[in-house]
This record gives sequence, C-alpha cells and structure tokens, in this order.
Amino acid sequence: MDFSRRNDILLAINELAASDAKGITCKDTLLKKCCQIIMQNQEYCLIWAGKRDIDDTAISPLVALTSANIPEKQCMYLVEQVITDMHESNPAAKALLSGTHIIYQDVLQQTDSKALRDISLKTGFRSCSSWPLKYKEKEFGVLNIHSEKVDCFTEEEVSFLKTVVADISLALYSQEMTQRMQVERDFNREIVDTMQALLVSISPCGQILSFNHKAEEITGYKEEEVLDLYWVDVLMAPEHRKSNQQLLANLLKGEELQINFESCLLTKDNQNRTISWHGSFRQNIQQGKVGLVLFGVDITGQIQAGQHLNQAIAKWENIFSAIQDPALIVSNDSIILDANIATFTAARKTRSEVIGRKVCDILHNGRTVGSSCPLEQQIETRQSRIIETELRGLHGNYLLTVSPLQQLDNDIEATLLVARNLSEEERIKAEAIRAAQLASLGELAAGVAHEINNPINGIINYAQIILDDPSDADTPDLLKRIIKEGKRVASIVYNLLDFSRQNSEVLENVSIHNIAQSCLELVGHQFRKDQTRLEFHWQTKLANVRCNAQQIQQVLLNVLSNARYALNKRFPKQHPQKKIFISSEKVLIEDKTYIRLTITDNGTGIEQDIIDRVFDPFYSTKPKGEGTGLGLSISHGLIHDNKGFLRIKSEFGSFTSVIIDLPSSDY
Repeated sequence: MDFSRRNDILLAINELAASDAKGITCKDTLLKKCCQIIMQNQEYCLIWAGKRDIDDTAISPLVALTSANIPEKQCMYLVEQVITDMHESNPAAKALLSGTHIIYQDVLQQTDSKALRDISLKTGFRSCSSWPLKYKEKEFGVLNIHSEKVDCFTEEEVSFLKTVVADISLALYSQEMTQRMQVERDFNREIVDTMQALLVSISPCGQILSFNHKAEEITGYKEEEVLDLYWVDVLMAPEHRKSNQQLLANLLKGEELQINFESCLLTKDNQNRTISWHGSFRQNIQQGKVGLVLFGVDITGQIQAGQHLNQAIAKWENIFSAIQDPALIVSNDSIILDANIATFTAARKTRSEVIGRKVCDILHNGRTVGSSCPLEQQIETRQSRIIETELRGLHGNYLLTVSPLQQLDNDIEATLLVARNLSEEERIKAEAIRAAQLASLGELAAGVAHEINNPINGIINYAQIILDDPSDADTPDLLKRIIKEGKRVASIVYNLLDFSRQNSEVLENVSIHNIAQSCLELVGHQFRKDQTRLEFHWQTKLANVRCNAQQIQQVLLNVLSNARYALNKRFPKQHPQKKIFISSEKVLIEDKTYIRLTITDNGTGIEQDIIDRVFDPFYSTKPKGEGTGLGLSISHGLIHDNKGFLRIKSEFGSFTSVIIDLPSSDY
C-alpha cells in the first residue's frame, strides 16, 4: 500500500477540517485536493468526481482532473460523454446503484456500452474504476479513475483506493455534520439572542458564563463586561444581594431543583428594574461548565401598569360616586352590580335594596306578569342608545344613556346606565333662556322708548296743526302722516311684545329674512344713533327655515348686540369701516339643505386663545357689569335645539363672523 500518498491525503483532510472550522472550505475543495494527491500515480490519466442528479437521470461533475497525456478539452468531453447516462453500462452509475466499487481492467473487453468503447478508442484509456463516496448510508457522490494501462488496478492499488475512499467519505461526512452542527448552533444562538427575556448561564461558583442580547439591553452591560463576574453583583441591587446569594447555594446543595423569585436589578445607568426570575439546575454541573440557567422577565412595566390601574380604579370609584345623576352598572342579564349615591336618593331606597335586583324592578317599579321590559331588551342588544323615558322608580322623567362597557378583548360584560332628570334640567334651561330674554328686553327698553318718542311727537304736532285750522288744504295729507306714524308705533310695540312673551316650542316654516327684519326694527335706531351702517347681501328665492322663530330672533338680537358693542369699542365715533354685513345663502351639509345667515362686524375681534370659550356659560369678554356671559351660551343651545349649527370665526383687531346654519323647510 502507498502509505505516503495516504498520509498526504490524511494531512490534507486535517488541514481542510481546520480551515472548515473557520468557515472557508467546502465539499468541492476537499474532493479536489484528494484527487490531486491520488493523481500522483503516474499510471492515471484522468480522475473526476460527480454526484447523481436529483431526478436520477445523470451524474453531474463536481471536479475533474487530468494528466498531461490528455488535453483538458478532450478530458471534459470524455467526462460529459460518460456522465450523461445513468444506465448500468456506465461504471459510475453502476457503482452508485450497486453501492460498491466497479473496476474494468480492459474496457474494450469488459463493457457493453458502445459510448464507453468509443471514448476508450478516442482517448486511449484502457481501464477504469468507479468508487461510491458513502458513509453511514449517506451518499456524497462517486470517484472515477481512468488509466491508459490495461492492468492498472492491481490488488495492492485497489486496497489503497478502498482505504483512501473510506477516508474521503468519512471526511465528507464529518464536514457535513460539522456544518450542520454549526448551523444549529447559530440558530440556537439566534433564538437566545432574539428572546424577549433575559437568559443568563452561571457556573457552580456563581460566575456568569453567558449573557444574551435582552440581558444586555435591560442591564446596560455588554456580555464581555460581565463574563466571569459574580452573578449577584450584576443582576441584583445591593439591598437584594445577600438574600439571593442563598438561593444559588441551596440549589447547588441539591435542596431545590428550580427556583422562582422576584428581585430588583440596578442597571448600569442606576435605574431600578423589577425582574421575575426562573432558575433551573443543570445536570452537567460536575463538568464545571454551567451550574444554573436563569430566565428573567422584566415586569417593571406590569407593576407600574398595576399601580396605574389601581389608581384609575380608585379615581373611577370617586367619579362614579360623585356623579350627581343616578348611575348604575348592570350585568348582561340586567342585574344591578353597582350604583351611586344619587341612584339610592332618587329611588328612595338603601343600597341593599338596590344592588342585586333586576334593573326593571328598581327603575320601573317592576312590571306586570308576562310582559317584557324594553330597557332589559335594550341591554341584551349590547348597543349604545339614548332614551327619553319616564322612570317611575326614580320618580321623574329622565334622559337615559345606555353605554355597553367593552373589555380589552372587545367582550361586553356589563352596561353603564346614566339617568339625567329632564324635568329639573328643562326648568333650569327655561329659566336661563327667560333670564337672557329679560336681559335683552332691558337693553332694548331705552332705545325702543326713544324710537317711539319720535313718531308720537310727530302725531301730536300734526294733530295740533289740524286743530288750529281744520279747513287747511293740507289736512288730508296730515291725517295720512298721522296714520303712518301710528302704524310705525304699533309695529315697534308689536315686535317688542312678540319678543317679550313667554317662549313657545312651536316649530314653523318662516323666512330667515323676515326674522332678521323684525330684529332690525327693534334695534335699527340704535345702529343709526351709533352711526353704524348695515349692508345686506340677501340671496333671493331662498327656502324657508324650519325653526322656532322667537328663539332664532333672540339669537339674532344677541349677536347684533355683541356686534354693536365690538364696533363702538373699536370706533367710538363715525368711521367708514363701522359696518355690519348680513348675508344669506343656501348650503349643503352632509347632503342636507341648510340656510346660512352670516353676520360680520369690523369690530375688535376675539383673541384666538379665548375663542373656544365664548360658548361657556358665564364667560364674557365684556368688562364686569356690562355682560352676563349667558348670551352666546344660550344662543348656541337654542340653535342646537333647532337642529342647526352656530360657529364663530374671528381675527383679533379685525373682524368677527357669526355663522348660523338652520335646516330648510325641504330638509
């Protein structure tokens, strides 16, 4: 046996294995090096290695080597011809199919393959052998050796080749297993590093052996900073170190196989984090490699969330108790789970008489046998709704809000009921509107008295002229003037009486222009006195609006009063810009027709930081004693009650526009 060649092959395999550990070699490199060493036998003219295709129809070359006796081009042609057929007449195919080596000492005499005989004649090779590269049922390919000699493969050479092929197969197997193990190690390391938990391994002496990315992220330390350090010094806050040291000692003594504990961790930047640890005992502890594996979850956020939740629950309970309207939490089967003090007061019952009862029994004082409760049916639908209804159990008419309470998983387990006493609310609202109306009347009174005084003086003067000379030719004309002035007085008084009477809830179809005109007849003299000009941009043939005309009139009087105040404040005397623009137009809002009335003044305007507060009750931009702060608040409510919208646009020191949208009669 050629020991030197085998020794060379074994050395080459070892060198390649060492380089493979660094990830720089592959199967083809190993085969090529081994083939080059085998090729040292001068009797060989061609050596090539190949593997069967996936579909088992041919053998594909992995590497091909040739001696100087055969040109490389002719060599590759020979290989291509031989490997195209997976039939048993091909020695390489026969070796793979049989699983053992095939030797033809005289190709022309031994083979039945015409292609192999033709190639032998063309190239001059007279013997060949094919060796399957196989180890533990794992096939890596086939090694093919060709010679120009007829009896090249002696018994000694065959014995050498058997040993060498076994060495190569073992090396290929080892290489593949090494690469597979490396992939698995890389995969496992990737899993460890991508885990959203701290993973730390500790030696029997308590030294840190490994530290994953999450541990680095939470603690602020890099793995190389903590390797070989004592675990409690890194993973525990100083005040926890002594108690947790004993945990590892007990585990190493075999008193426990696993440990679970929570501890405070002091990070590199001195932040406290609460970690929930699970530690498990490793059986290879005797080898001194790993004593304990700690799996930690950062629960700082959970603890903080729990604290926030407790605070939120306490705050909710305070809010729930402080609600002035009756409020109840009801289960899906209409059982009252909780209620606030206002509920017990309105129901005139104690807590024990309410909690645990059916909601219909408390709010409706029960129902007749066999009948169903519409409120309980509404709760079963688990849908939000606002109902105006009489609640006999709470002794009044209420606006009942039904609000299902959704859990984090979108499941509904309870419903919140809030009942607002409409009778009391409507009384307060009516009083507020009446108070604002009386305030407007007080503001109008002096001006209206002055407005009436002028036509009355005219009537007296005209009557005196007629009395002095009844036969005067101008008497008929004077009588007409008296009638005209009398009608003017009657109109002013009628509008004032109409505005001052108790508000009704009647909705009617009315022209927005007529409403505006009635208002201007009441306050027009004030604008003339202030030398304020009114400009109108009416859009003709507008549809009527569907509204309570008296309520809209009150709104317009309040808006005009605010505009007059702003103009007088900016322009105390006559000025070209002392104007009010009133325009009307038809608009579409969400595919519905509205009539828009816009009143714009060139007054002081409103500052942007307070414009959102002008609708708040009792908030006024006027000096103390000059405004109640109720005008715009009530106006906003009245427009809302008439199913309209009221908005304000303003630029401080320039203008203010009040935009009123009311539904048209063909809404």
